[in-house]
Amino acid sequence: MNRNRLLRLVLVSCFPILLSGCWDAKEIQDNNYISALGIDFVNGRYIVHAQLLDFTSVAKQEGGKPSESARVWVSKSTGASINEAVNKMYQSSQQYMLYAHVNAIVYSEAALRHGPQIVYDLTNRYREIRYTKWVYGTTEPLDQLLTVTPFFNESPIASILNEPKATYKQSSYVKPLQFQRYLANYNEQGRTTLLPYLSINKSTWKENLEKHSLLEIGGAMIIDHGTLRGSLNKENLKGLRWVTPHTVRAFLNIKGGTSKQGELVGTFVIRKPKVRIEPLIRDGRLAFNLHIRLAGSLNELGQNVSEAELIALAKKEVAKEIKATYLKGIAIKADIYQLGYALLLQSPAQWNTYFGSNAFPLTEHSIEAINIQMNIDNTGKYKLRT
Repeated sequence: MNRNRLLRLVLVSCFPILLSGCWDAKEIQDNNYISALGIDFVNGRYIVHAQLLDFTSVAKQEGGKPSESARVWVSKSTGASINEAVNKMYQSSQQYMLYAHVNAIVYSEAALRHGPQIVYDLTNRYREIRYTKWVYGTTEPLDQLLTVTPFFNESPIASILNEPKATYKQSSYVKPLQFQRYLANYNEQGRTTLLPYLSINKSTWKENLEKHSLLEIGGAMIIDHGTLRGSLNKENLKGLRWVTPHTVRAFLNIKGGTSKQGELVGTFVIRKPKVRIEPLIRDGRLAFNLHIRLAGSLNELGQNVSEAELIALAKKEVAKEIKATYLKGIAIKADIYQLGYALLLQSPAQWNTYFGSNAFPLTEHSIEAINIQMNIDNTGKYKLRT
């Protein structure tokens, strides 16, 4: 009996040897975690920037906001290919580099002009990089852009680079794009891709009376048929807000009225516009009607005007902004409002007739009518004065 017990004990003690272990696992502090990548293309060579974060500054602290500035490390390496540039970075990285935490990729205008498809393939073929990352363009120096930190000494994880949705919900211009949605738009026939571009705002905010740079969405880079058509800033994209159902919250300033031209009449906050694009063929000529329904709240009233006049002025301003943005788009041969895609969904044969072989049939007269319905949901804590 004792012999059998001893045999069982020996067998049981051998089982742990057969179990898989974690001998090759590394501690968190033994790795470098890349949080964002920047890709540039200069003089025929790729330039790769990698942003590393000190995760001790990312973790929440019981004492509130961090008392010291977040430490951000940014690499810069060059090569004939992106992989060659990355391999050069490894040589001085000190520790193992992990890509599983990449949350954003920023492409320079030069990299996009060189060929978006090539750059996308090289930055997404690697299995560690996820498709849920945010993607941007920029004309700013990438090393400067990747070192911009947000308020209160917080990590760049809390900036627009890594979390753009909060800002878009409060003031909608160009919808942020995660990479899987961006690639879907890029590869979809008839689609125009609007890539948000990042700018460095050096003038709006100060910390203890000293200027503090912060990131903002400055506008959009427009890509069509695999070619970068150009870029438009937010001022030139005002009309896009009213033709985009994804618009969460947008401000509409109305000027004119009974007082001096250019004087503020009021300010509306518009939410979730409803849009229908109606393609038409007029004697062989392609045309479109836009049907837009808007509802908003009156946040500011500067003149004593009636509700009917206020709505009329609002509709006039919306139509003006829509037309202005459309003209800016066709000046660079860009279909900002996805008019061609609306035609493709209605009649692929007609789309092929007008837009096939990379043709661009849109002219300044292609939008035939802009029909706008406008309702005032509420006027805040005050009623209209008349």
